[in-house]
Amino acid sequence: MPVIDSNSIYNELLSKVNYYSGNDIKNISLKYLYQKFNLSNSDLLLNKTINWNKKINIAFNKDIEKINNGIPIQYIAKSQFFYDQNFYVDESVLIPRPETEELVSHVIRLEKGDKKKNVLDIGTGSGCIAISLFKHLEANVFGIDSSKAAIKIANKNNKLIENQVRFIHLGIEEYNPEINFDIIVSNPPYISINDKKRVDENVLRHEPYEALFVDKDPLYFYRKILMFCKNYLNRKGNMYFEINDKYVNELGVLFSGYDYKFINDIYGKKRFLFVSVV
Repeated sequence: MPVIDSNSIYNELLSKVNYYSGNDIKNISLKYLYQKFNLSNSDLLLNKTINWNKKINIAFNKDIEKINNGIPIQYIAKSQFFYDQNFYVDESVLIPRPETEELVSHVIRLEKGDKKKNVLDIGTGSGCIAISLFKHLEANVFGIDSSKAAIKIANKNNKLIENQVRFIHLGIEEYNPEINFDIIVSNPPYISINDKKRVDENVLRHEPYEALFVDKDPLYFYRKILMFCKNYLNRKGNMYFEINDKYVNELGVLFSGYDYKFINDIYGKKRFLFVSVV
């Protein structure tokens, strides 16, 4: 098969991508090369060659068209690196964020041990949280989501760990498990529809609405999860949430009967809420 050097691909991206400007063109091009062809910055410095043919070239030019239409690189490449693994993603699931990686890191650090635990990921999406926790904790892990398309993607990613996580197509409102849990994790929809104008246009156009927004009560899912935990979270169990820092006071009131604390992300925002049942 013919080959092409990585710098030729990179330079073609720089010359043809016009949706972005300035350093953004370089950053997007580098991200595309990594997600699509697994080419790192070091590979570019070494001018690594990769296999190339007419079919790949046609797909490459179609990808440039998609980039110039504002489609996120992760959806074009059908891939996003999360924690320590590449996950398959498409427009039926949210693109995993660095903040959610932070959440996973906290859970692993606080829950690592010899005792096997039951873990539930609520609103699992691509399954990146559930699968990452299974890999790094001694645990039975379950993931639920109200989106059938999301569960399909989660099960596709489940093959990375030989289908060890059990993914279930159910919303938290309908889920009545036969077991109790030691750890419950959730990055639920937490953006009020009133804040829609503050969300990046690309996110609005391409990422799933139902995974981002709540129409009326911005704490709807936190309330539902708390009700669920009263029945299905073991004593001395823990809840871990990603949150909207706009509602810290309201969340404090909601969880006032529990041992809870807010944790800042790397940008100094109150991004996480940890709750313990004593």
